[in-house]
Parts: sequence; C-alpha cells; structure tokens
Amino acid sequence: METVGIGSTLESLRAGLKGTAYAAGEEGYDEASRAWNLSAHQEPAVVVMAEGAVDVIAAVRFARDLGVGVGVMATGHGLGAPCDGGVLVNTSRMRGVRVDPVARTARVEAGALWTDVIPEAQAHGLAGLVGSSSHVGVVGYTMGGGFGWLGRRYGLNAASVLEADVVTADGELLRVSAGEHPDLFWGLGGGGGNFGIVTSLEFRLYPITAVYGGNVFYPIEKAREVLELYARWSADLPQEMTTAVTFLNVPPLPDIPEPLRGGSFVVVRGCYSGENPEDGEELFRPARMGIGDPVMDTFGVMPVAAMDAISMDPVDPIASVQHSEMLRDLSSGAIDALVEVAGPDSGSPLILLEIRQLGGALARVPERLSPMGGGKAGFIMNGVGAAFTPEMAEGVKAHLARVGEATREHQTGETYVNFMELDAAGEERVRAAYPTEDFERLVALKDRRDPDNLFRFNRNIAPTRDAK
Repeated sequence: METVGIGSTLESLRAGLKGTAYAAGEEGYDEASRAWNLSAHQEPAVVVMAEGAVDVIAAVRFARDLGVGVGVMATGHGLGAPCDGGVLVNTSRMRGVRVDPVARTARVEAGALWTDVIPEAQAHGLAGLVGSSSHVGVVGYTMGGGFGWLGRRYGLNAASVLEADVVTADGELLRVSAGEHPDLFWGLGGGGGNFGIVTSLEFRLYPITAVYGGNVFYPIEKAREVLELYARWSADLPQEMTTAVTFLNVPPLPDIPEPLRGGSFVVVRGCYSGENPEDGEELFRPARMGIGDPVMDTFGVMPVAAMDAISMDPVDPIASVQHSEMLRDLSSGAIDALVEVAGPDSGSPLILLEIRQLGGALARVPERLSPMGGGKAGFIMNGVGAAFTPEMAEGVKAHLARVGEATREHQTGETYVNFMELDAAGEERVRAAYPTEDFERLVALKDRRDPDNLFRFNRNIAPTRDAK
C-alpha cells in the first residue's frame, strides 16, 4: 500500500472542488470507495467525488504532486486493481447524456450508466452497444472494449467511439479523436484507462429498437447433448446473431420462477438483431429441436431496453470471483472438458460458466486497438461464482482453476480486458489481451503519455522503465 503525507494539501484540494473529497476514516469514505463487487476491497488515501472535468483535473494534479497513483471508477464493476494508498476518482455523480438523433450519436459524462443512455436513444429509434447489464458505467465498459448481445453485428463499443475528453497524467484536459491526438485516441479504445481519465465520450448509435432473444433452459443432465447441438448450430450463424451456451446453478431465491429456483441447467441463449426481429424465430428453431421439451423457453421479440433479461446479471452488488479464457472452438474434446467441470457430476459451485460466441463484427479491426487478442478464438468462456465467505471464495477459485486446467489445450492463450478482475489482471494476463504489435504500441504510448505510471490502478500497462 502506498503512503501519502496529505497534511494541509487535502484542505486545499477540497476548497477548489465542486464535489467532495474524503480521507480514510471520514464519514462517506467507505461508500465512496466501495466497488460493485464486494470482494474487491480497496483503501485509497483520498476519494474524490467528482462533479465535472475540473474536479477530475484537480484530483489528478493532487495525486501527481504527492507522487501517488490514481484510480477511477463509476460503478466499480470490473475493478482491475484496488486503489490502495492512491487517489480514487469516483465519477458516479457525472451522469449527463445527450443524444443527437440526426448524427446518430450519444455523448455521455464519465459516470453515465447504460440505463441513462437507453431511454434517450430509444426515443429516437436508436441503440448503443450495451453489454450484458445496463447498470454498468458506459465509459469504463468502453475503455475495456465493450461487447454484448449486439456485438457480432456491430462490434465493440470502443470501435464506435468518435471523440473523448480526457484528463492526462500532466493534469491537462484534451479533446481527442481520429484527427486530434490520434495516438491517444487509438489507445483509449481498449487500453483500459492507462492513459488518462475520460470525462466525456461520444460514440455512434445504431437504428435498432427490437431484437429476438432469450434463453432456453434444459436440465443439466442434457449438457453434452445441448453442447453438441449448439456447436453444430452456431457454426453457420449470420453475424446478426450473437449466442452463448451457459451452465447455470440458479440460487434458491424467492423472486426466481419456481421451475428454475435452486436448479442446475444448461442454457442456450442469444439475440438476433436483424432488420426483422421476427426472423430470429426461424434461425433459433434448430436450437430447440431434437433435445426434448425445455424446462423453460423465454425467446421472443423484445425491445432493446429489455435485453438485460437475456444475461440476467444481478443488479445489486454481490461478492464474487470471476475468471475468463478464450477457446478456439467447441470441438468434441472441448465439450468433454466442459461437461467434466460444469456438467451434472462436476460439483461446480459456480453461478455460471458461459461460453459466448465471437466472430462477425467482433473480429479485429486493423485501424483500431484490439483488447481481446489477435482473433484466434471462436468463443470466450467466463466463469463466475459467489464469494460471500472466505471459504466460498476459496472454493470458487479452486474450481475456476480446475476449469482452466481442464480446458487448457482448447485455449488460445488470449484474454479480454473487460473480463479481468483483481488478481486476474497481472502483467502476463494483460499482455495476453492484445496482439504483440498492439501491445508494443501501447507501451510506447504509455512511455509518452504516462511515463511515471500515474494511472496504474487498472489492467496496468507499465511504462518501459517499470516493466520487468
């Protein structure tokens, strides 16, 4: 943990803020520094609750002058590294959203959530590339790439970014785009916050109001059958279709429908975003045939605003442990491994193990940064388990290690920036998220823009002098 001699400098900082600042032990500090994942504990020396770019500038200059690092969060989803001893900039009060229906763009402030963007965009028949949950911050999600159920058709949200306002390591506010500071613009689109704090972001919206999507639940005993069918069916899907096959252990909570409550299932889920959503029914038909009656089938036409129902991610903070790997394909060997670690006899403590299809518009775009490897993978596997006690956490970590080992020969060795959390975001894992030439370019950018590694509480890309 870093140490700081704050002294009277904190009072000077506070005097110039529109927002507020908290030191450790003060009322408001715990709430301001708490991440969404309750397993992610961090102890910053100071938390700045920013209410605008001027506050962010002040916080960065304060940290720079004291010689400590800077972290940033809006919701605290996907925390890369705890901001221990540094200055944490909390942007959750910066929620502004402006949609331009003619240009088909949205401009959001640093703390805006997708829940802030969706209704503004849908009022004009437009949608942004929201992830699995609309309760995630737009900027943080986008800085790590950002893809969800519209991904195979439209790609990463990072590739839809047109312009950003960024506070750099020297405490200056820059407007960056393909034409202004193009090196920094390139690095923001998947660089995981290593080069500055984005105070506002402008990105493209797309003319889509409804999709065909949902889940079809089968008993876990049918895992092999469902995986084999899914592997055949998903191989030839158009890019308007984004799909996944998921192992679910559903908690016995009262608000969960009775057929699912407390059960274990293998689930085919997905979203068709073609011009006519109704066409999705025919495309999904093969995924429903030949296995028998499902426990539940929720597929249907839904508004874009309802896509959270596909992933069913929790809204309220929970304590969890996560690990992700990229898979080349769903070969028979990969299916064997997955059934072993997540099937009916696996004893899996994970809430979910999802294998989501890549490809389509998620393929690498040469002129944009790739934050999910070089494109060797056909699927991304993501496992999550609840960790309400230390014993639960250790059990989940052990099982995730078992999943990783069982699927090792089917992995590409790549990873994805947004699916790295806490101790998973080490140097080698971060390097594995980028093609070699992109990573070398990122290090060179870090050397120019942040040679002191001020922005280090993230999926860190160290400058050359700090690299091992």
